[in-house]
Amino acid sequence: MKISKKVSLKNELKEWNDPLEGDLSDFMSSGDWQVTRFELTKPKNKVITLRMSEELLNSVKKRAKKLNLDYQRLIRITLESSLYKRT
Repeated sequence: MKISKKVSLKNELKEWNDPLEGDLSDFMSSGDWQVTRFELTKPKNKVITLRMSEELLNSVKKRAKKLNLDYQRLIRITLESSLYKRT
């Protein structure tokens, strides 16, 4: 009995089609794609106070909203990218 179960499982595996094989263009053509950012850095355990004009803060918040980000995250990303930008 055990042998027949193994054979049956082997046959099922042979008939199984990998969903990632073949043409995936139907899945890729959707316009619902969004850019996702992950902050994979050390924990944020320091608090700072930063003074800026109301106009600048409103511009940052507007840009962050367009990018679907929290404005504080956008400030961190911008600051970090300016530090590591090659000159």
